[in-house]
Amino acid sequence: GIQTVNMDMRPDAQRVLPNAPLANYDEGFSSMGLKHLDRFLRHMDEKLWYIKNYHTLEKVAHTIHMSELWSRASFYFHLLNANPMDVSLCGCITDVSNNAILPEIELLAMKIKIPGITSGAAPGRPGNGAWTINYAYNNQHNDNSVAYRRILRDFDISGDEEDVFDREAEELDDHDEGE
Repeated sequence: GIQTVNMDMRPDAQRVLPNAPLANYDEGFSSMGLKHLDRFLRHMDEKLWYIKNYHTLEKVAHTIHMSELWSRASFYFHLLNANPMDVSLCGCITDVSNNAILPEIELLAMKIKIPGITSGAAPGRPGNGAWTINYAYNNQHNDNSVAYRRILRDFDISGDEEDVFDREAEELDDHDEGE
């Protein structure tokens, strides 16, 4: 599957889903872009759904961007399934738990849920409204060092939200203020 950040931002919600969502689409739309947009519009007033600190237009743009990203990834996913490569060549690619892909997605999920969490200057607890968010569609880390990647790969993302919040703010400081 294609792991993705869960749009459900409730504290008890699973942060990363094993597959891009394929549920509750209006099948009256023929394109996936419109199906994703319709899903967004049906949830847009929910406070704990999606990227809470984006403005509506930013959310719409991000929704369409993600639809495009999932469409492109799906093409290659199906291509690789139809033409399997030698397992010895691509085992590291499919081992998302140990190749840092899953930790990256988990970190992104926490940064979306709690903007500024890795800034090193966390002003308070999640939900206090003190942080803003402004993500570009590229690597978000200010520290791309091998050492940071190792720390991220080995970081234990399990536990309740408060515990993970505290450990992530302390151990994964990359000076990203979420602005």
